[in-house]
Amino acid sequence: MTHAAASDVEATGLASQSRWILPGGFDSLELAPEARDLPPDVADVRYPQFFLRPGLEVYTFAAKVRSPVALTYEVLSGESYLWLALNFAGRNQYLHETGLSGAVLPDSSHCAMLRDPVSTFDYSVEEHRTAGMAVTPARLEEMLQGQRLCRSINDFLDGGFDPAVLSSRPTAALRTIAEQVRSHPYHGVMEAVFLEGKAFEMLAESLRIFFDDGACRDGGLARRHALAAREIMMADLAHPPRIEDVALAVGLSQRRLNEVFREVFEASPLQCLVRWRLDLARQLLASGELSVKQVAHRLGYAHVSNFSLAFARRFGHPPSGDRDRGRPDGR
Repeated sequence: MTHAAASDVEATGLASQSRWILPGGFDSLELAPEARDLPPDVADVRYPQFFLRPGLEVYTFAAKVRSPVALTYEVLSGESYLWLALNFAGRNQYLHETGLSGAVLPDSSHCAMLRDPVSTFDYSVEEHRTAGMAVTPARLEEMLQGQRLCRSINDFLDGGFDPAVLSSRPTAALRTIAEQVRSHPYHGVMEAVFLEGKAFEMLAESLRIFFDDGACRDGGLARRHALAAREIMMADLAHPPRIEDVALAVGLSQRRLNEVFREVFEASPLQCLVRWRLDLARQLLASGELSVKQVAHRLGYAHVSNFSLAFARRFGHPPSGDRDRGRPDGR
């Protein structure tokens, strides 16, 4: 692994240690420091960490993994921290020391409030690209200039929070910020100035995504989880993810995801998926541009008859009726 950091790690950033562990249990800490890079037949990894101020770190991660490997990140100070990240590509499973676990999927954003010093990420055989930041409560309070936000962030600042990992689809603004962190022309002092500015931008956009006013009202967190799950499920209706994978992606158990969906949408995740697919089908048919068969296949139905039956159950008439009404000639 390649790291880039300020020389006085103890005085700035988040003092941390990274290590890799092979499936057989071999640990890089068993090697001398100069020999701790991953073997080329396992992975090529670049993990530069930019320590900007005490308690504030921005990082990028890029890896071409050729054999499954676990990377462990340990905060040596034992401080709590807020971790924000946008995962561009690749899938991994995370496990935090107190038991929080889940999946990091491609094109996903994450916000974790953690007091665990150790986090482990199991990387699959593919290319991975991530950009993110970590900040301690003291540094976050300074960045917020003493302002108080919603209960979740206030509890984090006060030290009385429950560890949690929230996941969502990234906004276009967050993608742009993360891409600028990952690829920019600056070096030296100007790099530090630029990245500190991007840390403020990433923080603001992430707080807006995960902790806006809706997330601070009663039931808001459940709604946030439900909407994040909906985004994942709607991303590719022709090949929808398994419900258990959706639950992992938003940091919930499958049972809790079902409870959240019934609370917010008054139906199970599977019932909602069927409903949303058929609602979209009706919109596509109303445009008059696609045939019933084309719409059925676009939404993942292998047999038009199954699609027509489901459509009729939901709307009380076959899909051909909506298709005919959407044709320019009305016939």
